[in-house]
Order: sequence, then structure tokens, then C-alpha cells
Amino acid sequence: MNFLAIPAILTRGRAPKAALWAWLASCPVWVAAHGGIDQTAPAAEDSASLRLGAAAAITYLQADRALPSARMDGFLLQGDAGIDRRGWGLEHGVLEAAWRWNPQWQAYAAVGKHGSDRAHTEAFWLQLRQPYGNGTWLLTAGRQRPAMGAVLESAGHFDRFALMPLAQQASVNGLWIDDGVQWGWRGTLAQWPLALDVGLWKGAVFPGAAQGPVVPTLHIGTAVPVAQGTLALDGFATHLEPEGRGSRTSSLGGGHSHSAPVCNHSTLGQVACFDGRTDLAATSARWQGHDVPFILTAAAWGRRDNGGLSSANGDAQYRGTSYGGWLEARWQFHPRWDWGLRTEQLQARHRLHGPGAALLATETRLNRYQRAQRTATTLGYQWPQGPELQLELGRESVAGQRQSYALLRGIWRLEKQVLP
Repeated sequence: MNFLAIPAILTRGRAPKAALWAWLASCPVWVAAHGGIDQTAPAAEDSASLRLGAAAAITYLQADRALPSARMDGFLLQGDAGIDRRGWGLEHGVLEAAWRWNPQWQAYAAVGKHGSDRAHTEAFWLQLRQPYGNGTWLLTAGRQRPAMGAVLESAGHFDRFALMPLAQQASVNGLWIDDGVQWGWRGTLAQWPLALDVGLWKGAVFPGAAQGPVVPTLHIGTAVPVAQGTLALDGFATHLEPEGRGSRTSSLGGGHSHSAPVCNHSTLGQVACFDGRTDLAATSARWQGHDVPFILTAAAWGRRDNGGLSSANGDAQYRGTSYGGWLEARWQFHPRWDWGLRTEQLQARHRLHGPGAALLATETRLNRYQRAQRTATTLGYQWPQGPELQLELGRESVAGQRQSYALLRGIWRLEKQVLP
């Protein structure tokens, strides 16, 4: 299992195109714990490989009250209260296995757990890899994440920062893990490295719903030389048509849940239901210098909903747009020490027209909307043959509620190559 937080610095001695391809190929491996399709079980051409791994992030968060980003009032999400991260807690734990029985075929499985939530399957897929020409085809089927590029796939869990980025939380409720089939290509086009992925998904997870057509996704990534460094670029887009996507209303309350509430006649008094169209897009850029230990990152998410929103107390036409992102700088000033700074912004626009629109806005807490923001800095130390320790200080504002926090974090990783 590879959770490299800061990759090795590329040197001038490497051929430029080879260095770019090495950068692009290595990026998705950072997020192996959640079953990214570039996760591999290393094996010689004529031998099988089996690798087992485990990782856990334990945190202690000090704040006067629960962080307002836990609930995310003012944005149309699943409507649960989120997780109060104060005190000691399991940010994320995972057990994984990767099995490659020949150069073409491999399988991957991962089980994860967050806080007091029940354990859940984060990945369970089978993949065919077929070299062809100047690249490799990938066909992956099962539970996995849509490919989005290293920045977006790694944000929020085993990331340099402990909290999920606000823009990603508002767009896909954290991480998008779904059942589906994904076709990919890793190779070169006109001498430039290229990652291309097209997927079809069940779409039962937010911002989808249990009912609705299959969901297509598209990801394109490349890397280019810029200012004595390498700039990795990724773009992602999808279109969903959820039928009965539920959002818990203020009358329901309740704790955190990964499952979207069900929309039917029995729950209509506790859930607001959305039927319509959702467009989702994201992009990221990451620059790393060849001879300096700096990484600069920018990422953005946008989501647009257009359809009907209804509850037992109202029925309205809803149009909503949320958009935001983050800027991040990281400096590895010592082989075992690194420092990071991240600043985030998130905005939205909501329009409701129809009978009970005002009451619907109150039930879904859209009437509490204010621009959200967060700034955080972190200092990390990699213990020799031991855990990674981090101290994070930050301040956020969501729905007009401002809160400062201090967070101590330890990350443990174990890996065992069973075969060969």
C-alpha cells in the first residue's frame, strides 16, 4: 500500500518526456486505500503477487463546539448532522488486499471505517490490463471510484489535511464510491502523457439516487513542463438524472449517515425529495519543482441542480449551483518534516419557485446559506519506521458560524508482500 504524501522530487537528469510520464503514472497510487484503478499489486512478468495492507488515521480535535462543516447548512446535501470530530476519534481506517495473478489480470478489495460508523466496502473490483501500442488499456468492473486524478481522489482521506475540502463535500458529499464499469487508457498522445477514463455507474450514491438512469463519467489527465517543474492537469465531468434523491429536513435531525434517505410516501414528512438533472464538474492542477521541495495545488468543484424539490409541506421548482475550491502549498523543508497551507472558498446560489417554497427552504436549511471558507496550516513529521504525526490549526466559517480548531493526527501504515 502506497500513501506517499509528497512524491520524490524529479531531477534534471531524467529525460523530460520520461519524467512527465513517471509523474502522471505515479499520481493515482497515492490514494490506494480507496481502490483507485491505478492501484497495482507489483509482480514480475512471470509471477503472481499478493499484497496485504492496513492504515489508520487517529485524531484529537479541540474546538469550542462541533465544526459547522459537519452539517453544511446552506447547501442541498443529504441533510444529516455529520460527525462531531471533537476529542479522540478514528478519522479513517482501512484494510486492503491486492492480488495480481498474471501481467494482465488483478483484483483489489478494501474495507473501511470512519469514527463510530459501521465498516463498509470501499472497493471490490476486477481489472484487465492490456498493453497496446504506446500505452495500456484498462477495464475495471466492480465497486470503485470514478477516476478524477490524484488531487481530487486523495482529497479528504489520508490527505495532508484532516478535513474534507468544503467544495468536495458540497459536491459529492465527500468521496464518490460506486458500482460500475470503467474503461481507461494510460499512454502517450503526440509524445505527451495522457490518462483517459470513461465510466458507467449505478449512480445510487449522492448526488445520485436509488432510482435513475446509469451515470456516465469522463476524466482526462496529462502533465506538462512548466517553470522548471511539472504541472499535472486533470478534468472530470458527469451528468446525473436522480429520481427521488432525499435530503433530511430539519424535522428529522439524526446523526451522520453514509446512506441517502429514501423518498417515499412514508418518509415524505421527514425528507425533501429532488427529481431532476445534476451536472457535476471538477478540475485540478498540481505543480512540483524539479529541484525544489515545493508542491503547489489548485482544485475546483462545481455542481448544478435543476428540477423539482418537494416535501409534505411544499412543492417547488429548484435551481441551485454550488462552486468552490482550494489552493494549497506544501514545503518539505527536511527529509522528515513538511509544512502545508490550504485556503478554501465555497459559494452557492439557490432559487425556489412554487407553493411552499419558503417553507421548503427552511426545512432544507437553504435559508441559512452564507459563503463558506476555511484556512488551515499543518506541520508534519514522519517518524522513522513509525507513524506520521501532524499538527493542524485552522479556522472555518459555514452558514455564518465561525469556529477555530486545533487537531493532532497520527497516521499508521502497514504493508506485507505475501507473494512472491
